[in-house]
Amino acid sequence: PRASEEVAVLLSGGVDSSVALRLLHDAGVRCRAFYLRIWLEDEQAHASRGECPWEEDWACASAVCEQAGVPLEAVSLQASQRAA
Repeated sequence: PRASEEVAVLLSGGVDSSVALRLLHDAGVRCRAFYLRIWLEDEQAHASRGECPWEEDWACASAVCEQAGVPLEAVSLQASQRAA
């Protein structure tokens, strides 16, 4: 990408996407990270019991972005998932 361009990186909170973000960032690429919140029916059952299975993933993604100084945004696709 050109110096004026920014690359979107989808973070899952796992190792692969975290390493990809760090490699791009360390190579001088301007990055913006996104975490997709897609709750499926089984995750909704966890949430109703006060459990949030995505919270650990979000915490990992947040930590990676904070260390790199990369903005992170959560994008909720729950409504579109329910409509599908």
